[in-house]
Amino acid sequence: MQLRKLIFTVVLFMVAFVVVEAQTSMATVASDRVTVSDEEDLPELKGENWTFYHDKEHKVYYIDFETINVNLNELRIKNSKGEIVFQDELWNLPVNTIYELDFSKFNPGRYEVELRTFTGYIKKDVLVETE
Repeated sequence: MQLRKLIFTVVLFMVAFVVVEAQTSMATVASDRVTVSDEEDLPELKGENWTFYHDKEHKVYYIDFETINVNLNELRIKNSKGEIVFQDELWNLPVNTIYELDFSKFNPGRYEVELRTFTGYIKKDVLVETE
Protein backbone atom coordinates (compact mmCIF):
# COMPACT_ATOMS: atom_id res chain seq x y z
CA MET A 1 0.00 0.00 0.00
CA GLN A 2 2.86 2.37 0.81
CA LEU A 3 4.42 1.65 -2.58
CA ARG A 4 1.17 2.63 -4.36
CA LYS A 5 1.00 5.91 -2.44
CA LEU A 6 4.63 6.64 -3.27
CA ILE A 7 4.14 5.89 -6.99
CA PHE A 8 0.91 7.93 -7.07
CA THR A 9 2.65 10.89 -5.36
CA VAL A 10 5.62 10.76 -7.77
CA VAL A 11 3.35 10.57 -10.85
CA LEU A 12 1.18 13.40 -9.55
CA PHE A 13 4.27 15.53 -8.92
CA MET A 14 5.61 14.83 -12.43
CA VAL A 15 2.27 15.73 -14.07
CA ALA A 16 2.03 18.95 -12.06
CA PHE A 17 5.60 19.85 -13.03
CA VAL A 18 4.92 19.25 -16.73
CA VAL A 19 1.74 21.36 -16.63
CA VAL A 20 3.44 24.25 -14.85
CA GLU A 21 6.42 24.12 -17.19
CA ALA A 22 4.16 24.08 -20.28
CA GLN A 23 2.27 27.15 -19.05
CA THR A 24 5.52 28.99 -18.40
CA SER A 25 6.88 28.24 -21.88
CA MET A 26 3.60 29.29 -23.53
CA ALA A 27 3.66 32.60 -21.65
CA THR A 28 7.19 33.18 -22.91
CA VAL A 29 6.18 32.42 -26.50
CA ALA A 30 3.15 34.69 -26.33
CA SER A 31 5.16 37.61 -24.97
CA ASP A 32 7.86 37.07 -27.61
CA ARG A 33 5.31 37.45 -30.42
CA VAL A 34 4.34 40.98 -29.54
CA THR A 35 7.50 42.70 -30.71
CA VAL A 36 6.01 45.44 -32.84
CA SER A 37 5.91 48.82 -31.19
CA ASP A 38 4.29 52.03 -32.34
CA GLU A 39 7.71 53.55 -32.95
CA GLU A 40 9.06 50.68 -35.02
CA ASP A 41 9.28 51.36 -38.75
CA LEU A 42 8.03 48.36 -40.70
CA PRO A 43 8.71 47.76 -44.40
CA GLU A 44 5.81 47.95 -46.83
CA LEU A 45 4.87 44.57 -48.23
CA LYS A 46 4.64 44.87 -52.01
CA GLY A 47 2.57 42.68 -54.26
CA GLU A 48 0.01 41.78 -51.62
CA ASN A 49 -3.31 41.09 -53.30
CA TRP A 50 -6.13 41.83 -50.94
CA THR A 51 -9.77 42.48 -51.51
CA PHE A 52 -11.13 45.91 -50.69
CA TYR A 53 -14.81 46.49 -51.52
CA HIS A 54 -16.41 49.94 -51.51
CA ASP A 55 -20.09 50.67 -50.84
CA LYS A 56 -20.28 54.28 -52.06
CA GLU A 57 -23.89 54.77 -51.00
CA HIS A 58 -23.12 54.10 -47.32
CA LYS A 59 -19.43 55.16 -47.32
CA VAL A 60 -18.42 51.72 -46.10
CA TYR A 61 -15.39 49.69 -47.13
CA TYR A 62 -15.09 45.94 -46.64
CA ILE A 63 -11.75 44.14 -46.30
CA ASP A 64 -11.72 40.40 -46.95
CA PHE A 65 -9.02 38.97 -44.67
CA GLU A 66 -9.19 35.59 -46.39
CA THR A 67 -7.46 37.03 -49.47
CA ILE A 68 -4.49 38.25 -47.40
CA ASN A 69 -1.80 35.61 -47.01
CA VAL A 70 -0.19 37.01 -43.83
CA ASN A 71 -1.37 37.21 -40.24
CA LEU A 72 -2.63 40.68 -39.41
CA ASN A 73 -1.81 42.49 -36.20
CA GLU A 74 -3.39 45.94 -36.43
CA LEU A 75 -5.40 48.28 -38.65
CA ARG A 76 -4.61 51.98 -38.80
CA ILE A 77 -6.31 54.77 -40.70
CA LYS A 78 -4.20 57.88 -41.26
CA ASN A 79 -5.38 61.24 -42.54
CA SER A 80 -3.53 63.28 -45.19
CA LYS A 81 -1.22 64.70 -42.49
CA GLY A 82 -0.12 61.21 -41.45
CA GLU A 83 -1.97 61.34 -38.14
CA ILE A 84 -3.65 58.16 -36.94
CA VAL A 85 -7.40 58.84 -36.80
CA PHE A 86 -8.53 55.24 -36.19
CA GLN A 87 -6.79 52.14 -34.87
CA ASP A 88 -7.96 48.58 -34.16
CA GLU A 89 -6.28 45.33 -33.14
CA LEU A 90 -6.75 42.48 -35.61
CA TRP A 91 -4.64 39.66 -34.22
CA ASN A 92 -7.62 38.08 -32.41
CA LEU A 93 -9.94 37.97 -35.47
CA PRO A 94 -10.42 34.81 -37.57
CA VAL A 95 -8.61 34.62 -40.90
CA ASN A 96 -11.90 34.49 -42.82
CA THR A 97 -13.18 37.79 -41.40
CA ILE A 98 -14.73 40.45 -43.58
CA TYR A 99 -13.83 43.67 -41.78
CA GLU A 100 -16.16 46.65 -42.15
CA LEU A 101 -14.77 50.20 -42.19
CA ASP A 102 -17.42 52.90 -41.81
CA PHE A 103 -16.18 56.21 -43.22
CA SER A 104 -19.54 57.99 -42.87
CA LYS A 105 -18.32 59.86 -39.77
CA PHE A 106 -15.01 60.88 -41.36
CA ASN A 107 -14.46 64.31 -42.86
CA PRO A 108 -14.05 64.44 -46.65
CA GLY A 109 -10.46 63.95 -47.77
CA ARG A 110 -7.75 61.39 -48.46
CA TYR A 111 -7.02 58.62 -45.98
CA GLU A 112 -4.58 55.74 -45.91
CA VAL A 113 -5.75 52.35 -44.64
CA GLU A 114 -2.78 50.46 -43.28
CA LEU A 115 -2.90 46.77 -42.34
CA ARG A 116 0.07 45.97 -40.14
CA THR A 117 1.54 42.52 -39.73
CA PHE A 118 4.30 41.47 -37.39
CA THR A 119 6.86 41.93 -40.16
CA GLY A 120 5.52 44.72 -42.36
CA TYR A 121 2.42 46.51 -43.59
CA ILE A 122 0.21 46.85 -46.62
CA LYS A 123 -1.71 50.00 -47.43
CA LYS A 124 -4.54 51.33 -49.55
CA ASP A 125 -5.42 54.96 -50.27
CA VAL A 126 -9.06 55.95 -49.80
CA LEU A 127 -10.88 59.08 -50.89
CA VAL A 128 -13.86 60.13 -48.75
CA GLU A 129 -16.09 62.47 -50.73
CA THR A 130 -18.87 64.80 -49.66
CA GLU A 131 -22.43 63.67 -50.27
